[in-house]
Amino acid sequence: MTETIIQAALTSKPCPPHGVVGWISPDIGKKYTENIVITIENAPPTIILTPGTPGPLDVSEGSDLVSRCSVLENEPFTFKWIRRLPDGSTQVLSQNFMLSLYQVTHQDIEYPIYCQATRSADGQIFEELLDIRVDQQYTVTIRPLTTEVIVGKPYELECEVSPRPDTRLGFRWYHGGRVVGDNAVLRIPFLAYPDIGAYICRAEWTPRQSRTGPIAANTTVEINLALTREMGIEMVPPPGNVMVTLPGETRELHCEFHHLRGSQGVQWFFNEQPLELHPTLNMSGNVHRIDRMRVSIVILRGVEKSHAGAYECRVNGDIRQTNVIVRDEDVLQINPSSDTVDEGFGVEFHCQSHGSGRPSNRDMLWFFRPFRGGPMTPLDTTSPTGFRRLDDPYALHTSFISKQYARKSDEGEYICRLGPNEAVARLFVHEDVLQINPSSDTVDEGFGVEFHCQSHGSGRPSNRDMLWFFRPFRGGPMTPLDTTSPTGFRRLDDPYALHTSFISKQYARKSDEGEYICRLGPNEAVARLFVRQIANYDVFITPPIIRVRAYQPIQIECYTQETSGRPSNVVPKHRIDRPVVGFIPTPIGENRLQISHPTGLGAEYNGTRVECYTEHPGKPASAIIVIESACPQGYRRCRSGQCIPAGRFCDGQYDCIDQSDEDPLYCKACDPISKPCEEYNGRAPHKKHYMIHWECDGEDDCGNGFDESRCPVIQSSPTYRYTTRPGRQVILQCRVIGRPIPRVIWRFNWGCLPDEGGRFRVNSVVENCDSPMPTVISTLTITGVQNGDDGIYNCEALAGATRAMSADYFVMLE
Repeated sequence: MTETIIQAALTSKPCPPHGVVGWISPDIGKKYTENIVITIENAPPTIILTPGTPGPLDVSEGSDLVSRCSVLENEPFTFKWIRRLPDGSTQVLSQNFMLSLYQVTHQDIEYPIYCQATRSADGQIFEELLDIRVDQQYTVTIRPLTTEVIVGKPYELECEVSPRPDTRLGFRWYHGGRVVGDNAVLRIPFLAYPDIGAYICRAEWTPRQSRTGPIAANTTVEINLALTREMGIEMVPPPGNVMVTLPGETRELHCEFHHLRGSQGVQWFFNEQPLELHPTLNMSGNVHRIDRMRVSIVILRGVEKSHAGAYECRVNGDIRQTNVIVRDEDVLQINPSSDTVDEGFGVEFHCQSHGSGRPSNRDMLWFFRPFRGGPMTPLDTTSPTGFRRLDDPYALHTSFISKQYARKSDEGEYICRLGPNEAVARLFVHEDVLQINPSSDTVDEGFGVEFHCQSHGSGRPSNRDMLWFFRPFRGGPMTPLDTTSPTGFRRLDDPYALHTSFISKQYARKSDEGEYICRLGPNEAVARLFVRQIANYDVFITPPIIRVRAYQPIQIECYTQETSGRPSNVVPKHRIDRPVVGFIPTPIGENRLQISHPTGLGAEYNGTRVECYTEHPGKPASAIIVIESACPQGYRRCRSGQCIPAGRFCDGQYDCIDQSDEDPLYCKACDPISKPCEEYNGRAPHKKHYMIHWECDGEDDCGNGFDESRCPVIQSSPTYRYTTRPGRQVILQCRVIGRPIPRVIWRFNWGCLPDEGGRFRVNSVVENCDSPMPTVISTLTITGVQNGDDGIYNCEALAGATRAMSADYFVMLE
């Protein structure tokens, strides 16, 4: 701790009554000198990382890492960001209070990152660790627990998540569009041919400290069996696990060996019986065995269903097995096996023969059985209006039947017969008497729309008998559609399309949304029309004029809404009217964009225009950045920015171009004037003058800390950004500690508050009046907020000859 003696000139006056600050002491003018002992604790400042305080800050590889470093204490600090490496050295990541790492990699966040805050008064350095938590990356895999794929044997797969989460895992297995398991291990007790194919494992879990809810991931594995009609050797020596074949084909099983002289020690078994002694395997004589010096081959010539089973090759106790699967295909097959068509549309079936022998289509017969009951009868394929049989001479094993216009009476079963075998296909005919196309349509407002209603079925009445009606979505009765208005729907039936009625409108409106009903006798069809309104999006910017000093941080916000006043979900874009780098756009809502420049701009960029816009129709908006510079000593600034001698203000004559020097507001004591910068702590100033309202505002304007010395203390506020709407109320509050009891002045854009007929009210209350350091709580209430009230507000404290300026309060409109 250190003690500093400060000698100050004070005005002797009593403590004001509670709740009053703006009073005048009766003995004002008496001056005396008094020593005040101020105790300063060298306590470390409170460093805030935004985001990052409180931690941890979740970061994933490939994302952007952005954080801002600040301190709560009202003292000047300089900032930088560093990375501390294992060898004790440091790597500078940023020379200011903003850390920006884009598309971070593992190397970027491998070592700890700190914000270093250096106190300007004594050069003491303080650090705050950015607590980073890397989002965990998970991998889902499927591991086979069974080493061999053998049809007829059990098969197991296990689904694993790596690294394993610390919470309960849920699993779901899918195959062929069906759920086949709900455990980590999928067990197929008896592997069959339908089990072959793709399996999907879905793993789901919720981390204990989840901010996003459950996590789910899928992975897929394929179980395959080769199926081929080509002749060749498919078994590796000794025989492989599975052979899939079709009836009538030829296959070879090879058992190769290298440690025998000849094949005397080789034995073949079929279903655990010696192959040569099996009672039914070779009844047709199509199974042959060939022995050579290094291989024994079993040939299945003209595969039969009885050849399916387990074949074993045994060589001196060593056993190798293969399973032969004979795929039992139907001798006959109709495609499609079931079909549904609209009445009046074409239909076709074709019947194909499979297997050994493959008889010609000349031997195929077609039959018909109606759904409504009745015997199966030969299909008449001779009528010109009925089904026709058109077999192709190049497709000898396929028979075709087709009909150009299906009728409701054609519904039933179509049977293809070949000897004792038959295949069945089913035909369904959809008999919609009326049909509207399109059945539903969505168009943009101002574009054309058309519906046509078509009659089907026997008889097919004329479009002259069709009637059109309309029913709005918003409710109301169904009314006849007016097709006579030149700006409404028109009915334009074509004389050559006798069974179709057309309605159309050149420019659809939102009021046209609803159901359009086409009615023909007792039948009706309904179509729905949706009309999208083309929204115009107006852009608003807040504040429209922002006044800052050179190199002071800048912050502007833009937002959009539909011209109708409804909120939008369109985030505006921005552009600058001159080449300036450093502006950072940040979406802060579904329709709001924040544009900031953390390091500010120099005086040469005074008048920079920031425009916000959208790619949709609507009005853009722009803001002007006014960068203030100090007037020379003895001069004051006009509202236009012009500097004139201070004595010309309020002298009864207009001297400012905008005549603001005679404005009563500018005659008040709160109007800013300039003061000279002086040497401080043995350091010369960098600038000659500074504006008096820049004094004790937390910014080193003189360059040596002179304008920030001997300041009362303004406690930090929990909120410095306020978003409101026109017509609402905003309340700003600051707490000031000091003696003499500070006088509080509120400023708008570093000038005086607007005089708006009492819309701006200031109320200041003194607490702890008898304590060494009394506190003033000052509240600014803005009622009936209007456009132009958005901007930067400050609380200024005057305590004797010293003053302090609060941090900026940003008031934004939405």
